Amino acid sequence: MLTLLNESLWGDEGFSALAVMKPFKEMMGVVLRDTAPPGFYVIGWTWTRLFGSSEAALRSLPLLLMLGAGVFSGLIVYEITKKRWVAILTGLLAFLSPFTFPYAFEWRMYALLTFATLGSIYFFIARRWKGYVAMTVLALYTHHLALFTVAVQGLWFLKTEFSNHGKKWSQEKIIKALKHIWPFWLVIGLYVPWLYPMYLQTTRVQGAGFWLKAPRLLELLGLMGKFLVGGVKPEWWLAVGVMVLILLLGKRWKQVGKGWLEVLLVVMAPVVFSFIVSYLITPVFYDRYLLSVVMGIAVLVGMGIRKELVVVLMALVVIYGYSSYQLFRQPHKRPFREMASQVKAELKEGDFLLNYNGAAHHLWETKYYGIPGPIYVPKGELPLWVGTAQMTEEDILKEIPREAKRLVVVTSEPVEKVVIEGGWQVSQVSEFESIRTVWMER
Repeated sequence: MLTLLNESLWGDEGFSALAVMKPFKEMMGVVLRDTAPPGFYVIGWTWTRLFGSSEAALRSLPLLLMLGAGVFSGLIVYEITKKRWVAILTGLLAFLSPFTFPYAFEWRMYALLTFATLGSIYFFIARRWKGYVAMTVLALYTHHLALFTVAVQGLWFLKTEFSNHGKKWSQEKIIKALKHIWPFWLVIGLYVPWLYPMYLQTTRVQGAGFWLKAPRLLELLGLMGKFLVGGVKPEWWLAVGVMVLILLLGKRWKQVGKGWLEVLLVVMAPVVFSFIVSYLITPVFYDRYLLSVVMGIAVLVGMGIRKELVVVLMALVVIYGYSSYQLFRQPHKRPFREMASQVKAELKEGDFLLNYNGAAHHLWETKYYGIPGPIYVPKGELPLWVGTAQMTEEDILKEIPREAKRLVVVTSEPVEKVVIEGGWQVSQVSEFESIRTVWMER
């Protein structure tokens, strides 16, 4: 049965899969030319050496990471409330969120970022500093947005640390307080080696016409609603909204007020800061970068609820679980594996494979599935964000080779928009949902 675990890889997944299949040094060269830190790729490189690079093998890693993020979500609740069953239910609610669940099967860095961020938040709340340093450094080396979480953690800790020493300050008290922030000094020290590469990556994005756009305030508010009901049947949206509202209002605020506020500030930091940075510097706001926020919202919903409202939390878990199960059984990625099988069966001597660059190209999918063909770009240059960090000169095609007898064009464009210079005409079309192979002859 086709599921989220074994469906075909899509473009970005193919890019990441091909990167980790390279020798380590070559892979790091790709990372340095791209836009993200190396954490996911280093772990992914090791994972593929142990378990292979099939779809299921690749996607097992993010699945385990998202399970781990769910565990950390429950642990945060337990650390503050000591309510075991509420913590378990909250962990399930976080993991089964229909918005985040599909990303548990994405061969990208999003699951690792979510896992490391929730782990950092848990160890920060628990004031277990060795675990905090490890998880925070992992988050920082996974995605740049982790910087926002660390910044708010540091500010909150400084506020609580200095306020605990009273209003009268002596030099001795200041030195003692500064010594207490040693975990943050250690995190900074371990992250310093990546500051210059990060600078190069961020400046490269600024000048590359990146496809992200700064969101409007109404879009931001709509995204919060999407985090709660994304993936849930529309007829259940109202019920989910009412249950969330009941759980938020029905808390024992005297018991969890300060802890709830601390989690709120740390969890929402990436939303607030990425929104501001998107307007002041460069767009960095994107929903899949904020999966830790979705799980954090689940923590805020479940934390501190009254005993009599546990049944409401259970009902919400059931709705989320059913919705995610349906998503698992009904994958939606393009069937590149099936397309590649047909192309391999029909290829003849003299055939020339290529990717037609319309709204998108499919270089990474075709390479992963063993039917590589360069991207047809007769004019202009490709933008950075389409994966140029891993491309070579052989991946770009300006002119069709003279020796080509027949073209096999992979595209998601309508057939009538596929125009190849030199008198090439369509002779056959094979449809695979929203992708197709167009066979052309002169």
